[in-house]
Amino acid sequence: MHSGLSVTLATAGAGGTIAAVRNLGASGVDVEVISSEWLAAAAWSRHTKRTHSAPSESNVEQFLDRLLAIGESNPGRILLPTSDATAWIYAENALLLKRYFRLYHPTITTLRRILDKKLFEQAALSVGLSVLPSWDPPGLEELEALAPSLPFPVLIKPRTHVHRINNDKGVVVATSDELIREYRRFVEREQGRTAGTPLLPDARRPILQKFVRVTDEGVLSVTGFIDRSGELFVTRAARKVLQRSQPVGVGVCFEAQPAPAELPDLVRGLCRELDYFGLFEVEFIRNNGHWAVIDFNPRMFSQVGMDIRRGMPLPLLACLDAVGDTTSLREEVARAQSGDDDRVVFSDRFTLRAILVAQFLTARMSSERLARWRNWMKAHAGHAVDFAADRNDRLPGIVHMLSELYLGLRSLPRFVCAKSTAAPSTQLAKDALERQPS
Repeated sequence: MHSGLSVTLATAGAGGTIAAVRNLGASGVDVEVISSEWLAAAAWSRHTKRTHSAPSESNVEQFLDRLLAIGESNPGRILLPTSDATAWIYAENALLLKRYFRLYHPTITTLRRILDKKLFEQAALSVGLSVLPSWDPPGLEELEALAPSLPFPVLIKPRTHVHRINNDKGVVVATSDELIREYRRFVEREQGRTAGTPLLPDARRPILQKFVRVTDEGVLSVTGFIDRSGELFVTRAARKVLQRSQPVGVGVCFEAQPAPAELPDLVRGLCRELDYFGLFEVEFIRNNGHWAVIDFNPRMFSQVGMDIRRGMPLPLLACLDAVGDTTSLREEVARAQSGDDDRVVFSDRFTLRAILVAQFLTARMSSERLARWRNWMKAHAGHAVDFAADRNDRLPGIVHMLSELYLGLRSLPRFVCAKSTAAPSTQLAKDALERQPS
């Protein structure tokens, strides 16, 4: 047990936050949660000692003011990033926040190199990692000149998720005309973002990336922890086998697997190149016989609970490093390095079932594929970790279910309309879905 530690976590509706609350609470840590919505799973956990209401993290100034007030009322708590938005807010406002909190995040320079996809690509190449071909036209005139030579399909990808209006992963386009149309739409929509920051001057402009259809190898997620010194390091790997939206989206189901032999050392080298410490998720996709890195998440991520079940208590490791408890940290890392249960799977069970039913009813999924997914759930029932449901902490699972129902009802008209107005990129999404491993 690690009593005496206290931590504050935001993004209360995220899977990483609810997993962290349970991990830390069970370890004797005093956990407070900041929630901007009523139906936020972590706010309802029996391990949450106190919940603070706050504006949305997208309202940066208001969220920061509330966070400072919370810290002033009870100073000395560890503050861990739970989203790209909070990672950036905490780093950008470190001088203010450190008056009241124990901060645990790298510098704003490091985060800029991670959260700006173009800068991240350059860092990855410098340590020998493969990346997907990408293009960065500075304007529409250059885009129109470039478009005819591109190897379609192409992904229009947000350069960063900091201060974004939407949190989508991007859109796949199949032709030059579609590229120019969707690129314009993206830029026009992002003009409505908040003022942003001079540290991300090109944030409104997306980048273009070669679109690679997911094969049976899936999207590989290498997760883990590296301490401030860069000496203590531990990882796990998992395969994303289903995502919320197609052809790119947030993972709904993951299967544990051993990491490819070369990747842990390359990831460690990348962390050192970026001067990064803390918990992380690095995503890869198979391209031309190599694992190409596509993203780096410098904070809690959805399937943290899966890593905890596999013996890697990432939130606790971060807290121990934050307070400088090197002895306990070494013990926990050594324990995590000694064993791994690679039978574990992760799923957002309620969302998975909703996706399967919706796709079957709208003829986007065959009865055979539906049966395969039902068999998958049955086969892994004994060693599955859920996004929010837990028999020893039931309320978060119920709250998450209600939240998903609410979001589903709001998006139902758009979902139905999409079936009858499918664009070329929608057909690509359907093709990609059929290639998703089952």
